[in-house]
Amino acid sequence: MTNNNSRDSYQKHQKIFALCGIVAPILFTVLVIIESLLRPGYSQILNDVSDLGLGPYALIQNISFMVFGLLSIGFAMGLGANLPNRAGKAVKWLVTVFGLCIILAGVTLLSAPGDVTYAKDVVSHGLVSAVAFLLIIIAMFLTWLALRNSNNDIWGHYRLFSLICGLFSIITLVILSYTQFYSYHGASERLFIAVWMIWIEGTGLKLYSLSNS
Repeated sequence: MTNNNSRDSYQKHQKIFALCGIVAPILFTVLVIIESLLRPGYSQILNDVSDLGLGPYALIQNISFMVFGLLSIGFAMGLGANLPNRAGKAVKWLVTVFGLCIILAGVTLLSAPGDVTYAKDVVSHGLVSAVAFLLIIIAMFLTWLALRNSNNDIWGHYRLFSLICGLFSIITLVILSYTQFYSYHGASERLFIAVWMIWIEGTGLKLYSLSNS
C-alpha cells in the first residue's frame, strides 16, 4: 500500500512539473500578444519582446518573465527526474539556472530608469538574457546526449527532436546576431525564441505522457 501511495505521489508531482513546461510558453506568448495590443506603435517586427518590459503596462511583461522563470524551474525538476546519467542531471541544473535568469530579466527591467525606452539599453538585462539563451541551447544538446542509449519505445523520436531544436536554435541565434541593427530585428528575435519555446512545450508534453506510464 505504501509503495502504491509513493508511486501515485511521484506521478502526481511529475504531472505538475510537466504542466509547468506545457503552460509556460503558452502563457508567455499570450501575455506578449495582449500587452503588444495595448501599446500603440509597438511593432512585432521591429521591437524586441523585452521592450514591453519598459513604459506603459510594463508590469505585465515583467511579471510574465518572472512567472515563466518559475515555471521553467518546475519544468527542470521533472526533466531532471526522467533523464538518465550525469548529463541528465546537468540538464536539470542548466534549465533551473535558465529559469532564474529569466526571473532576473524581469527584475532588471523593473529597476531600469524611467526614461529608458529600449531593453537593449539595460545592460544587466542583456547579460542575464544572453546567459539564459546559452544555457537553454546547451540543455537541448545535453538532453540529446543523455538519451543516446535510451529506450526508443519510451522516448520515441524525442531525442531527435531535441537535437533538431538545438541546431535550429544555433542557426536562428546567428540570424538574430546578424540582424541586430536591421528593421526586422524583432521578427528574428521571435524566430529564435520560438525554437526553444517549442522545445520546452514539446518536452513538457513528453514528460506528461511519461507520467501516465
